[in-house]
Order: sequence, then structure tokens, then C-alpha cells
Amino acid sequence: MRETATPLLARLEAGTQSITWGITFMVSGTMIVPVMDAIAKILGDSLSPLQVTWGRFFFQFLLMGIAIIVLYGPGLLRPKRPVVHAMRGVLLAIATSFFFFSLLYLPLADAIAIFFVQPMMLTLLSSLFLGETIGWHRKSAVVAGFLGALLIIQPGSDSFTLAALLPMGAALFFSGYLVVTRSVANIDHPLTMQFASGIGATIALSLALFPGTLISDPVWGAQFPSTIEWGFLTAIGFIAAVGHLLVVIAVNRAPASVLAPFGYVEIIAATALGWLIFGDWPDALSWIGIAIIIASGLYVFVREQRLVRNAR
Repeated sequence: MRETATPLLARLEAGTQSITWGITFMVSGTMIVPVMDAIAKILGDSLSPLQVTWGRFFFQFLLMGIAIIVLYGPGLLRPKRPVVHAMRGVLLAIATSFFFFSLLYLPLADAIAIFFVQPMMLTLLSSLFLGETIGWHRKSAVVAGFLGALLIIQPGSDSFTLAALLPMGAALFFSGYLVVTRSVANIDHPLTMQFASGIGATIALSLALFPGTLISDPVWGAQFPSTIEWGFLTAIGFIAAVGHLLVVIAVNRAPASVLAPFGYVEIIAATALGWLIFGDWPDALSWIGIAIIIASGLYVFVREQRLVRNAR
């Protein structure tokens, strides 16, 4: 039985769906995620990206646990499928580590734009592992999305680095995380799933950091952060937790099909932050690639909506 929400969360979840509020929460959650990535890029100058990833999940699951206890009570902390959630946590930890490593070498907007081939990768993995049927429309969108990513990566050019492949690796592992998540959907409360995967990710990253820390490796090990760095690590976990909560509330307020296109606001926010903080601005080919990735994702979304309407 699902635990009863506190009056605060009940007011957010209850009542008639409000599409306007749903979009507001979705856009808010999507816009703050690049702030987390920008902080991770800053911390990459002094801390290992692996340690930054550890901080993201450690403080996220800690803050998420506190939120669950306050809003629902401690009973919601215990997942029904802990092994599967641990697997989700490992996949998410690998995806985030790949992405944070990419931020050492790539502009923020480029890294996030390349990562947005993820919906197309999810389409392929869902076909392979979940048996979902994909027609030529989806296949064409997948190919277009990868072509858009290639325009940003620009293989063969003087500006190409192997680091440009890291966001694609992040997208692949994140898609795997979503496939596993689909396999246990509706078994646990979404906040419980997020809390459990956060613990799994934190344990996996702690084990990964241990050997490098013993030999004081600057890339694969951990060091004791300064007060400011602790504050940044806490902020990353807080932003991750709040961002997820805002998306959960958005889905409770409006249909997911309405909210899906607003995920691309993240690229806009990342471009603005990259320019304001790091002075990065995508070149012409990158802008074309970004446009193609967004267009291919929106094409799949619009077509799926039309199919749903025709089936009624």
C-alpha cells in the first residue's frame, strides 16, 4: 500500500491536472540541471570527476532520504527490488562519470547536446531488450540524431578529440538505466527508486575510488575537499534531488506526453551558462547539429502523439 503524503506534498500532487503548472515545474527542473553540470565542470579543475560524481550521488540520496522521511515517513525508504535498483544505480553512476569526465574537455552546451542522442539510443535498446517495435520513422529519427551528434563531434577535424565520444557513452549507459527502470516501473514509489539507485551509485563509486585514493591518483582517486568544494558537492546533490522532485511533480500535474518536448530547454540553459561562465559559444556546425538532434526528437514525439490520437 502506498504511504500517505504529508499535507505539503498532497497539495502539490492532488487535484485536477494543471498543464500550465506542470510545464512550469518541468521547465524549472530542466533548467537547473545544467547548473549542476556547470558546477561539476568548475570542480573538475581541482577534484577528480569520479569524486565529483560520488558527491553528486552521496548528497542526492542523503537529501532524498530526508525528503522521503519528512513527506512520507521512513517506510518508503525500503525498496521491493533492491538488487535491480542497485543495478540502476551502477548504470547511472557510469553514465554520470562519463559525462562529468567529458566536461573537462568539451563546452557545456556541446556535451549536453551530444548527450541528447539518448532518446534515440533508448529507442534502439527498448527494441532489443524490451521487444518494442520500431518502424522506419523512428529508425530515421535515430539516424538523424546521430548525424546531428556527428556534426557537433566533427570527427576528422582539427578540433576533434576522443573526449567528444564520452557524452555518447553517457547517453548509452543512461539509456540502459532507463531500460532497467522500465522493467521495474510501478513496483516502488518514484522517490524510493531514486533513493535506492542513489545508494547503489554511491557504493559503486566509493569502491571505484578506493584503489586510486590509496595511490593518490589525481584522476581515479579522491582527496579531502576544501570547505568551498564541500559546499559545491552539496549543491550538486541538492540540485540533482530538487531537479528530480520538480520533474516528478510536473508529471503529476500534466501528462508526460505534453511535458516531453520541454526537456530540450536543458540545451538552451546549458548554452546560456556555458557562455556566461566559461565564455563558450557553439560554432555554426554545432548549432546545426543541435537543431537536428532537437528536430529528430520532436519528430518522434509528434508522430507518437498522432498515433495515439488515431488509435482512440
